[in-house]
Parts: sequence; structure tokens; C-alpha cells
Amino acid sequence: MFRRIFLFISLLALHFSMFAQPQNVHHFEARQTAAWFREGLSYQLMPRSFSEEGTLKGAEKHLQRLKDLGVTVIYLTPVNVADTDMDKAKWSPRQLKSGFNDPRNPYRAGNYFQVDPEYGTDQDLKDFVIKAHELGMRVFLDLVFGHCGPSADVVKSHPEFFKYDESGKMELTKWNFPRFDTDYSGTRAYFKSIMSYYLANYDVDGFRCDVASLVPISFWEESRAELERIKPDLVMVAESSRPYNLRYAFDANYNWNIIQKALRPLLFKDSKVADKGGIAYVRSCHEWNRELCPKGALLWNMTENHDWATDEFENRQEKVLGNRCCELALAFCFAIDGVPLIFNGQEIAHDKRVSLFGHKDCWIDWNTDGKRAVALDRTAKIKAWTKMRRECKALSYGSTEWIDNDHPVEVLSFRRVLDGSSEVLFVGNFSDKRVRVELADGTKQTLEPWGYIFEPQK
Repeated sequence: MFRRIFLFISLLALHFSMFAQPQNVHHFEARQTAAWFREGLSYQLMPRSFSEEGTLKGAEKHLQRLKDLGVTVIYLTPVNVADTDMDKAKWSPRQLKSGFNDPRNPYRAGNYFQVDPEYGTDQDLKDFVIKAHELGMRVFLDLVFGHCGPSADVVKSHPEFFKYDESGKMELTKWNFPRFDTDYSGTRAYFKSIMSYYLANYDVDGFRCDVASLVPISFWEESRAELERIKPDLVMVAESSRPYNLRYAFDANYNWNIIQKALRPLLFKDSKVADKGGIAYVRSCHEWNRELCPKGALLWNMTENHDWATDEFENRQEKVLGNRCCELALAFCFAIDGVPLIFNGQEIAHDKRVSLFGHKDCWIDWNTDGKRAVALDRTAKIKAWTKMRRECKALSYGSTEWIDNDHPVEVLSFRRVLDGSSEVLFVGNFSDKRVRVELADGTKQTLEPWGYIFEPQK
């Protein structure tokens, strides 16, 4: 009874607080998604920190290693020209806090149609995509359409594309960047031309859309239909949790309702969520998604990304939480319904600083960091999980059936089921204590701190 009441109240709160256009989409089917995305493993690659060179050519050298890991989709953080305006009053608070005296913020565009010289040339991006395709991997680019840099070429050439207050002053987002008028037809045509350009000239396979909810859903739906004429099997992912994204426009949302709202805060011992039932709160959030989203909705599952990693400075989650805790959380992302996303170095349990805002002393030394025992073990685990995803179709197409247990505050337990058959079992101890847990079917398991079972069922 308590769970039902809690779920009902949570659904009401979520409904009225999160969505500008509330719609009941639960009874609709989500759009069909290309199998290469649904069945695959995604990888977020941040060029500045991914290699010593900090370039596309530097990253290209590691594509075979990513292929061997099991990666099928590479998502690049923005590589188009960034704004070089040195006026720090026009920098975001995060960029100032980073300590780098570098105006180039990848999410503060200066020119949407050229590769930033920091990362290489336009041809370097084309070569990167070609090489990835030769290895059987796809490439996503990052679209930042909510704002751009204050000195961007489009600000000068098309001031009518932006919003202004009553005094005629250009409106800014919370990051101090000019806000696009996304209702204006000229702005929409400009955005569509950017997407069409990269599909037609670079043969990219899809887009990750930054803060997608800053742009009306009508734009994304219109654009999707037009872009499919260029590439019928493209994939688009929204950095958003709006359920109605998934009917027509997007193939997947970010899994904010589970990862950002529950899992990460609980692991970091956030007192605001710690009293909501412990790890059982993750289960409640999963049930929210099922009640809110279209049937068959797909979510991108991650435990780290460019924002979190950048803001952690030296206190990366592998240091703060420990490798075993991080491994458990990552295993959960592979086991729960959705598509797993690995962040830039996570496959070697990377624990040193990386940053969106600068390259100096913030890059991964694969020759050293990648050869640690914990790194080799993490890589082996991800390869095994990826193999399991290929062999057990329930992980890509099946449902999640929760299993009650006698330690719901510490332990999550569920099966992945396809066509009525249980294929994969996951039981995870999200605590720093040894637990003897009994599942609803009477099965008993002893789990060490941060221990888990993630295996096919015979």
C-alpha cells in the first residue's frame, strides 16, 4: 500500500513540475529504434581528455581498442568551433570555476559548420567517421541548440534568431549565453541545415541533443521526419526526460529519473534522498518511468558523463566511491532495460581529473592508467557484459521484472524476461556491509559489500 501511495504522489509531482506540455503518452507505443543502437554499447568520447594529443587524430588511434571493448556507438562531445571571446563575464560559472584560462567551451558554439582547430580539421572529422565505420561502429555528434557563444558568427549575421527582453537586450540562459528563439521559423531552418549538413557531408549516424527540452518538441518532430530522408536509420537521443520525446522525435531519453534522481545521489549519500527507502527508491523511479513513458521506451543508462566528471575535479567518483561501488553501478546500467553508455576512460576505472574546459594535465594516459590491475579487470568485465548483451536478447528487448527480497534498503533484485522466459538475473548489494539476502522465491545469496550477481539464467 505504501509503495502505491508513494508512486501516485510522485507521479503527480513529476507530472506538474517537469513537463511544459503534459501529455498522457503511456498508452502509446514508443518509436521503433534501429537495432544497431538498441542492441549496442555506447561510448561518450571527450576529445580534450581522451588522448595526449587532445585531437580527433589522437582519438582515432584508439578506435580499434574501443571496437575490441564492444563499443558500437561513439558519441563525440562538440567538436565544432567554440567561441573565443575572452570576456569572462560571458563565460559560464562552471567554466570560470574550472581554472583554465581558455575561452573555448565546447558547449559555447562560435561556428556550427566547422571543426575547431584545437581538435583538427574538417577532414579529420570525416576520417574519424570513415575509420569508425570501417570498424563497424557508428558516430553521433552533439547538437547544442539552446544557446551559442556571445561572439558566434550567427549572432552577428542573424540577430533575429535570438530572444530579447522588453528593453531590447538579448536574453541569456543560466550559463550566460545568448538564448535562441526556437519558435522562430528562421532559427528552425538554420538548425535543420546544421543537422542536414553533417548527415550529408560527414555521414554521421545520429545526434545527441543537448538540453533537448530547451527546444520545442514540435521542432524535433519536424526535423526527424526531414532528416530520415537523408539517413533513414539515424538515431537521435535527448538529454531530457520528457516522455513525449519518445513517440516520434527521439529514440531514447537520458535515464535521469533513475540515475540522476536516485542512484547517484544514494551512492554519494545525499541526505535528501537517503530517507526515501534506500536503494528501493531506484525501483520506485523505474516504476515512474513505466507509468510515464510510451510502451517500449528506450533510455540511455550511465553513471558518469562530461558534466559530472568535469565538476568532480580531482574527486572523481572512482576515488570517492571506490572501484567496487562504481563497478556495481555500471553493471546495473548494463542489466536494467535501456542502452548502456560508458564515459571516456570509465572502462579502465579512470580516477584522475578530466575537464571540458581545458586539456593541460587532464588527459588519459592509456599506457600507464590503462595497465593497472583494476583497469584490466574493469575492461574484462565490460567485455563480458557486452558479450552477454549480444547473446541474451532479453537485455535489449525484454522487460524488467522486479524480485522482492528481505533487504530492500540495500539490495536490488530483478530478472530480464523475454517472451515469458527469464534470461538474466541481477542481484546487487548497494551497501558497504556484507549481506545475506533471501529472494522472494526462497533463493538465498551472500553478497560482499558492493557485491552483485549479473548472469544468464540456466
